[in-house]
Amino acid sequence: MNTTNTSEGLKPRRLTIWQVATLGVCVLSLSSCGLFAAPADDTAQPTETASAPASSPVAAVEAPKDVAIKVMDLFARPNTPERRWFIDLLPYLSEEYADEAQYIDPARVPFTKVQTNPTTNQDEHMPQMVIVRFSTNDGPWQVVLVQDQDGEPWLVQAIEPDQPVPEFTP
Repeated sequence: MNTTNTSEGLKPRRLTIWQVATLGVCVLSLSSCGLFAAPADDTAQPTETASAPASSPVAAVEAPKDVAIKVMDLFARPNTPERRWFIDLLPYLSEEYADEAQYIDPARVPFTKVQTNPTTNQDEHMPQMVIVRFSTNDGPWQVVLVQDQDGEPWLVQAIEPDQPVPEFTP
């Protein structure tokens, strides 16, 4: 209870209508989140609900080359606001690369055109990783895709300039 300290001692203070309304809203919101809900009855029959389709654009497993093409088209948009650019790419990114990509300024991406017909390279010893190489108006670039398990979506691990592999000479 709210009280007011006066020279005569503690006296109850009246709540304003706004304080009462705020208190009511708080109680209703807490009760609707289940904090005060009764325990679930394990014997209750489940109700049938239609399952909603996944909202992620990569919900269906796509070929890594198709994912890489979509990602490069989304990546090469220098006039897109940073937040929109990142949100569009996010469903296709691995957690590790998403942490890095959130700091990329799309205005600094050095290419705006991606050529069609990229090449794909997959190492037989690492079937869960694919490198897709593109020609751009800034030279060759590559998208490194990884897949956690068969049947899982291919996610981008890196988007980077395609550097020639150094040759080892003894």
